[in-house]
Amino acid sequence: MRIVNEKAFLGKDIKTPEYFIEDMCDRLNTVYNTVVEEKDEMTQLVYLIGAITGITGRLIRVCERR
Repeated sequence: MRIVNEKAFLGKDIKTPEYFIEDMCDRLNTVYNTVVEEKDEMTQLVYLIGAITGITGRLIRVCERR
């Protein structure tokens, strides 16, 4: 795992894998709560696709092997 220049949801620097995982959980919980509160199914889908795309890109960036 390579954590370089990663920022938490609230802008704080991420320096440990534990804090990275905690931040990812916070982001996923925020998306989940947003989707659950949204009534329109298309809007729910847009939130989920955006979240999956962002989280996938972040995991690839942090977990790439060098």
